[in-house]
Amino acid sequence: MPGALTDRRSRRTRRDRTRRLKVGVAAAIGAAAIAVLGATTLGQAQEAPGPPKPKVDQVGLTPDPAPVTPGWEGQVGTDANLVAVQWDGDKDAKYTFDVRDGRGEWRQAAETQVFDNGPDPGTQDAVHGATPDTKHVTEPVWVGKNVTGVRVRLDDGSAQDVTLHVIDSTRGKKPEKNVESTGTPATPTTAPTPTTAPPPDSSPPMSGGGPGGDDGTTTTTTQPAQEGLGLGQGLAAAALASLAIAFIVRRRRVLAIIVVAVVALAACAPTKGGGGGSGQPIPNAIVARASWAPDLPWNWEACPGGPEYAYMGTAIVHHTVNSNSYGPGDSVGMLRGIWAYHVQTLGYCDIAYNFLIDNYGTAFEGRLGGIDQPVIGAHSLGANTGTTGIAMLGTFSSVTPSGGALGTLENLIRWKFRVHGVDPFDDPAADILGHRDTSSTECPGDALYNYLPYTRHFVKAGW
Repeated sequence: MPGALTDRRSRRTRRDRTRRLKVGVAAAIGAAAIAVLGATTLGQAQEAPGPPKPKVDQVGLTPDPAPVTPGWEGQVGTDANLVAVQWDGDKDAKYTFDVRDGRGEWRQAAETQVFDNGPDPGTQDAVHGATPDTKHVTEPVWVGKNVTGVRVRLDDGSAQDVTLHVIDSTRGKKPEKNVESTGTPATPTTAPTPTTAPPPDSSPPMSGGGPGGDDGTTTTTTQPAQEGLGLGQGLAAAALASLAIAFIVRRRRVLAIIVVAVVALAACAPTKGGGGGSGQPIPNAIVARASWAPDLPWNWEACPGGPEYAYMGTAIVHHTVNSNSYGPGDSVGMLRGIWAYHVQTLGYCDIAYNFLIDNYGTAFEGRLGGIDQPVIGAHSLGANTGTTGIAMLGTFSSVTPSGGALGTLENLIRWKFRVHGVDPFDDPAADILGHRDTSSTECPGDALYNYLPYTRHFVKAGW
């Protein structure tokens, strides 16, 4: 008898240990499932730290009210990375920007172009912001990093009250500004012409890249917002955890409680991507506004009504008239500088373009909420309603964008058309226009404009 009693106690002890082990394993699996679902629910709201907010300032270059004529120059010591000129007088005046580096060497940044975008009459942008008729300004020009000075030269026309707008879009401090000289030099100064194309091996292949492409690849230029694992992955983890717990614990009540908790958490988990009522998913290749500009809000003070919507039937292609000599890591700084110029200098509701594409094939969401919705922009005076404005970062008067940028442009237009039910075959122009088709402007540059027939062809070919 004592031996039998000892055996029963030994077996009971082993059963208790096995049961405790199973419960411990089940608890570990349940905790893992909850952690996965927590990542699904909360992870998408986490964002990587972004750069500081852009800072803007201005400096007057012509204290004398007398007009200045071609050949006049104004030289400013500044560390800004994006600049623009405002003036009174001849609205078609043209300027050239030279920049000085830390070694004291000058180079030409860009030949400026009059800011010929603009909002539609009656929109919030037009009521509160500048228009080509109310303010003479140039397009903003990215002059790059490590700049110590900017020289503005009037090439054509006459101007009064010339003001240089200086923007720092990367460091979060007001740019330095110090007028070093103004006037017409005895011997006109020149600077080397900048490089007009990106590094030859830096662009992805033309076909298949960008939004809606076959491989969906793209070269990102910013740290995207961190995302959760997605509802599908969360449910899969929960299902596996529940099965494992059911097998190990064999307790119906415990299993029921776990399943209820899993379903409740899964119901709260947002879907990944998603698109507003279009039924079309937002392609991952588009860098969302929340990623490159989480701290750059809609201009609620000037435009309390929020984004305005209409319909979308046409794509209008622009170029931003920036220097093409920028690296892939500069794109976000350029976008943030353009936002600062459009919102803080011109008073618009938001950045004027619906989308922007850099010369490395990356597409960015521009105006807030406009990825899969027909948000009205401020990119084409009198032609914003019913269109989406896509700006190519650079100047494409004599060179075309890279193959990767053109491929992204084609894929983005094709995807956007599908979202809004636009048929590119019902119009000889495939509902794809250059900015100059809607107003008197050189935009999007001769080289890019002459390429648009091929853009139309490839949009249709991939349909």
